[in-house]
Amino acid sequence: MKALSTSMTFFWKFIFPTLWLGGFGLGTIAIISTEGFGGLHMLLGWFFGFAFIYYLCFRAKRVYIDDNYLYLSNYRKQIQVPLENIQYVSENIMLSPRPIFIEFKNETEFGKKIMFIGYTEMFLLFASHPAVKEINFRIHNKTERGL
Repeated sequence: MKALSTSMTFFWKFIFPTLWLGGFGLGTIAIISTEGFGGLHMLLGWFFGFAFIYYLCFRAKRVYIDDNYLYLSNYRKQIQVPLENIQYVSENIMLSPRPIFIEFKNETEFGKKIMFIGYTEMFLLFASHPAVKEINFRIHNKTERGL
């Protein structure tokens, strides 16, 4: 079994959002309480930050792969999904850390689409993440062998 998600998933899913949302939220409250309506731009920034953190952090899963299954975990529950159930794999090359998305043919306990943060690779720039290549390689090999 090979890890596809970063070992920092726990940090990105729980610690970073707590620190950022809590710290920025307290700062926003402090500015609004002293400046009144002049500090509402901070509140707007907090909402945009929350949306971005939801997109990049809260949904993150731990992901492992072997020749037959993806193993997905949200830290409360772990499931296995057959590789045949993978419809499409994509990534957002403009963000760091890089979110990778897997869309399934059939609904799983975590939904029809999951997101994880790929393990750290230096100097990817606009190249495809090795985790995306690994998933596609295993799917292709499985299909090729007729399994």
